[in-house]
Amino acid sequence: IDEIIANYKASMPEGCCPETTVITDGSRILGLGDLGINGMGIPVGKLQLYVAAAGLDPTRCLPIVLDFGTDNHKYLEDPLYLGIRQKRPADKEFYEATEKVLNGLTRAFPGIFI
Repeated sequence: IDEIIANYKASMPEGCCPETTVITDGSRILGLGDLGINGMGIPVGKLQLYVAAAGLDPTRCLPIVLDFGTDNHKYLEDPLYLGIRQKRPADKEFYEATEKVLNGLTRAFPGIFI
């Protein structure tokens, strides 16, 4: 995780740092269910709302989708599905991985609002 975040930071313009992030795993999208990686529109849309309504700087927003797989058979069988083709992990593994991501984000961006 730290390496992935470091690569992201290295690609950003100097002085630009995300201040706000919205994170999803795409599993429980209201009214749509388990979208897996296709749930990326959720954090993007929420951040767009925050930019429009609250005046957040869009260059300081970071949408994230954690691809832990999907339990949606339609996507697991779809050859065009972009996510990991595996069932979601058990809760223990899921929460441990999520905690690693959150810790990595706060180490890299200490003031980030999650």
